[in-house]
Amino acid sequence: MGWTERSRQPALPLNGQEPGRVTKSGKQFYFTIDCDWVPGSHVGLESLLECCDRVHIKATIFFAGRFAETYPDLVRECLQRGHQLGTHGWAHGGLEEDEDFRIASYEQQRQWIRRATDAVEKASGVRPVVFRAPNLWISETTLRVLEEEGYHYDSSVPARRFDMGLGRVHYVKYFGAPRDPYRPSRSNLNHPGDSSIVEVPPSSCLFPINLATLRTVGLSKFERMIYWIGQRTRHLVFYCHPSEFVLATEQKFPRSMSKWNQKGMSPDNLIFVDDLLTHVHEVGYVTTRITDTATRQLDLMQPVILRARGLQSEPIYREEGQR
Repeated sequence: MGWTERSRQPALPLNGQEPGRVTKSGKQFYFTIDCDWVPGSHVGLESLLECCDRVHIKATIFFAGRFAETYPDLVRECLQRGHQLGTHGWAHGGLEEDEDFRIASYEQQRQWIRRATDAVEKASGVRPVVFRAPNLWISETTLRVLEEEGYHYDSSVPARRFDMGLGRVHYVKYFGAPRDPYRPSRSNLNHPGDSSIVEVPPSSCLFPINLATLRTVGLSKFERMIYWIGQRTRHLVFYCHPSEFVLATEQKFPRSMSKWNQKGMSPDNLIFVDDLLTHVHEVGYVTTRITDTATRQLDLMQPVILRARGLQSEPIYREEGQR
């Protein structure tokens, strides 16, 4: 399919992984994978890795700690193939009452994040610096823990998303957050501030840019969602789950897992991914990992500007309503 990654300059160190790099001005597509703790779902991750190899793209892969602990060889293989490793809670996906980073105490959040971090580091030999909260349930407390635990990036703030009771994001606290990468305020994730964390919000057009939406509305409507988002930001963040590519009968879910979601799980869903990747390539997106998006010199003045040593500053899209 002719996918290529552009030449980039070094940015944040990644503790043994490839250096972070800053992409030139252009439309950036982030292919991200959330590995929940679902026994049997590792087969789906193997299929996704083959898909990435086939079209020559690198993903950002977020691991629940228990997934990394159970399938360490697969975590290490992801690193060896050039994918970026992150964390995704400790046992998210296998719990009747899921980990909720919106309301959990500081100590509880720190325990979840530390255990997940240690599991990924033990499996791969490198310490992850990227996080995504389970269900995108995040809070200012989470930001504080991530800073103190040495993380550099997060991709959890559900900007412009509200699932209207059909999904997991049924709160609007962060609906108005920026779409573009930004450093959040420590007191309110809706606003830019001076956090050491770079936030790369998962893309949404009310409904999320993920596989569940794609297989529900179909490619044609999904393409229109992508177009709408593309008029407002150069950054398109898509996510899927390995469990979505394995028959539900071959996996183990908690009793609270939606039967609708289980019904839609199938290896045939790889067709949707292939069609999506073809489309985003045709409309000019360049694949980018989360850690390739910005540097410590992220400028929060309007218009938002990404600065990197050795590169000229280039303006990116201004958020709607900002002056």
